[in-house]
Amino acid sequence: MCDYLDMIKTDMTRNRRVGTMLAALSATALALAACGETEEPVKNAVGTADPTSTMASDPNATPANEIKGAELAKGTFAALKSAPAGTKSVTGVAYLAQHDKGTTVTIDVKGLQPDTAYMSHLHEQPCAKDEGGDHFQFDAKGPEAPPNEIHIAFTADADGAATTTVSNDNPKTKGAKSIVLHLEDKDGTKFACADF
Repeated sequence: MCDYLDMIKTDMTRNRRVGTMLAALSATALALAACGETEEPVKNAVGTADPTSTMASDPNATPANEIKGAELAKGTFAALKSAPAGTKSVTGVAYLAQHDKGTTVTIDVKGLQPDTAYMSHLHEQPCAKDEGGDHFQFDAKGPEAPPNEIHIAFTADADGAATTTVSNDNPKTKGAKSIVLHLEDKDGTKFACADF
C-alpha cells in the first residue's frame, strides 16, 4: 500500500511540475504578446508599417504632377537595350515633385505583365549612363533602404498597367537623374528607365 501511495505522490509532483511549466510558458507568451502590441512598428516614408524596407504606395496620395507649388520634373519611360524579352513594350511617364513637405514620385506605366509585382527606384545617373547607375541616396553614406532611398513597389493590374505614388519627407532630390523599373527577380533586372 505504501508503494502505491508513493507512486501517486510522485505522479502528483510530476503533474504539478508540468502544470507549473505550462503556466510559466503561457505567462511568457502573454507577456511577449503584450510587449509586441506596445512597440511602434517600423515606419516608412509614407508612414505605414514597412517590414520589408520598401516604400508602400498610397492610393489616396496626391499625384506628384498635381501638387501645387512643387518643383516638378517629368520623364518618359523607354525600354533599356538590355531589357529581357517580354519587357520591351513598356510605356509611360514618371513625375518627381519637390515641395515643402518633401518629395513625391508618381509613375504611370503600361505594357507590363498582368498581375505581376515590380520595383522602381530613383537613380543617380541618366538612363544612357550605365542604365541609371546606382540608386539615388539622400545621404551617400546612409543605408541602401528607405527613407534614405526612394523604393516604389507596385503590382500591375490585369491589363498590365500600374499607377502609383509614394512620398518621402526629404525634399533634396537634386541628384536624382532618372527612375528605373526593375523586375522582382533575384538580380533586380533593370528593364525600363525615364530621365528627369
